[in-house]
Amino acid sequence: MQSSLTSALATLRAQLDSAPWLRWALLVIAALASFFLLQALEEARTKAQHESIEQEAKLRQVRALQGQDVWLARAQESQELLDAMQAQIPVAATPGAAQAALQSWLGGLGNAIADSESVRISVDNAAALEEIPGVLRVRATLRAGMSAREAINIIRQIESAPSLVVIDSLDLRSDANRVVAIGLNAYYRTPEGPRTEPLP
Repeated sequence: MQSSLTSALATLRAQLDSAPWLRWALLVIAALASFFLLQALEEARTKAQHESIEQEAKLRQVRALQGQDVWLARAQESQELLDAMQAQIPVAATPGAAQAALQSWLGGLGNAIADSESVRISVDNAAALEEIPGVLRVRATLRAGMSAREAINIIRQIESAPSLVVIDSLDLRSDANRVVAIGLNAYYRTPEGPRTEPLP
């Protein structure tokens, strides 16, 4: 098998040497592939920012509607929406437990990155949301050297998380290190929060 691979590489090298235009064609293909991957990342970043703003706006809106008894139909609708969103918010016994849970989850994502030694995770202190008592928001950043394809895969995993996690920012560098920094907000409920039963 090794000899077959060596033979194939030798054949490819000979073809490139005999037809220099093939090298340029390969470079153009690689450049186009990188362009489309970066374009996909930019679209994901824009979408993530919009979703982050919309999620918090919804939380504030439905909480405000609950206090307006005149709007009974809207109050019921807002309660259902709030319940659906809160069902995605896991319980954390303490703010420290919320931080530790997010740190552990991000560590699992970081382990899937090829250049795992470049992974840096920072988790801020949990902050209570004034608009919704009993709900904590934890900001975090996952920074690592990764390819555009790896970055897209990480973003998809974050977006498909069973708990309420929204991407807040996405920064990527186009230098040799290809460092990508993903900022996100994760939400947790304290035991005395809006819903006290743990999620399954």
